[in-house]
Formats: sequence, structure tokens, C-alpha cells
Amino acid sequence: MQVRFLSDGSEYRSYGGGSLSQKKEGGGIFWWAILITLLMGAATFCWFFSIMIFSHPEKPFNYKVLAKFKKLTPLRPYTIYTAPPGKSLNPRDVLGEFFPYNQEQLSVRNDLFKRSYLRNYQHEQPMYLMGSFRVLSARPLAESDVFTQGWIVRARSSELEDVDLELVMPGLQKDSAPFTAGDTITLQKRSYASALHVQRMDEDRICITVVPLAYQTTAKAGNEVLALTPPERLNMEAYWPITRDPGSEMALSQLEPAEVAAAKP
Repeated sequence: MQVRFLSDGSEYRSYGGGSLSQKKEGGGIFWWAILITLLMGAATFCWFFSIMIFSHPEKPFNYKVLAKFKKLTPLRPYTIYTAPPGKSLNPRDVLGEFFPYNQEQLSVRNDLFKRSYLRNYQHEQPMYLMGSFRVLSARPLAESDVFTQGWIVRARSSELEDVDLELVMPGLQKDSAPFTAGDTITLQKRSYASALHVQRMDEDRICITVVPLAYQTTAKAGNEVLALTPPERLNMEAYWPITRDPGSEMALSQLEPAEVAAAKP
């Protein structure tokens, strides 16, 4: 039933039926449901995305995002009294530990090394390297390296020639090289030289990159103390290992004559 009212003699108003208003209301609910579903999907994606970013700071993209929003955990300046406990390995232990690894297993382990370092070892213990190593070369760190300030030293185990060492000395302010070719570096327990990366090289050799966590107590012959500082930012897109392989003929061919003489055992 419809009732019409005459208005101003020329306009009719109709009441009743209600079919048009019901259709409009049903259409509004449908689009609201679509919008709410999309918003819920976006919220879920952001939630999982945030978890992945914070859970894997060692990934270059994740690290850049955290750095941009100032969410990186500052690296702790440890001393010999505050350095975290961990497992200590000598060169033979390192070779026995990592020689059976395939490339995928090694990649997973390296990610864990870096993640633990960036988190100040809150959940995992470090792996420390001990032993005597003969220096092959040393150079200042550059912006293109993982650590952008300080020095990097390449050495070879005096006990086992199949194991090379990369000793990162972040923040070292020194004009001349802290070590020269032929010098001996002795890593002791109090050095707290924590592993960051293990790389399989030519002829089944292994190179292990370490950074001393007790930054103020790295010493060399003559009781000279080399004061180091933890880096504020890292270049996680840079190549690991940081130095070229002195045992590779291709690498040697790219070096200057003086560098070749320093790199040869």
C-alpha cells in the first residue's frame, strides 16, 4: 500500500515499498566487509613483516630498514670481565667442525654468527677462535667493507696451513699497520675473538673472520695496546670474507708485487 501526498500542487511524495533503500543498505554492508577484510590482511602482513625484520637483522635489507628507523641494537663495548662465555676452538677444531658443511649449511651458520653478534649474544653464545697465526697482510678498512673504519689483518695458522684468519679491528685509529707481514698474532681466551663468518676457500681451505669482543685489550708485541671500538653501523651488503684469498693464484695475480711477497707463505 502506498500513500501519496500532494505538495505545492505539482509534486508527489511517495511512502512505502522500501525496496530501493534496502538495496542501498545491502550494498554498503558488502563494500564495508571487503574493506575490513583488506585492512585485516594488511595488518597481518605488517605483523609478519615486522617479525621477520626484527628476527633477522643480519639480512642486508632488514638491516637497512632497522637502521633507517633507528631500531638497531647498539653493539655493546665488552671488556674481559663482561664478554659472554662461549665455545673456544683452535684451528684444527675449526677445520673439523666446518669441513663437512655444504654451502647451504655454512650459509645458515654464518647467518647465525652475524645475528648473534648484532643482538649482543642475548640468545646464543659466541664461538671464539684461539691459536697462533702468522700475518700475511694488513690494510685499513674502507667504506666498501662490512666494517667501514679500522684495520683488517689476514693471517694463516702456524699450526695448520689450511686455516686462514681475518682479524677485524674496528675503530682502530692508527696511521700505520698494527701488524706487518711475518708478525705472529696469538689469540688467547682473554682475546674473545668471536667468529662472524666462515668461508670455504680453494683447495678445501677455510677462512674464519673474527672480531675481538674485549675491545680495549687487544695487544701486540711490545705491550702496545690497540684500543678498538664497536662499530655504530655496518655495511651488510659488502662481501664476505673482507680480504682476498692469498692462497688463490687469481688473487695473487691481481695484487701489486709488494703485496704478493707479503701474502705468500
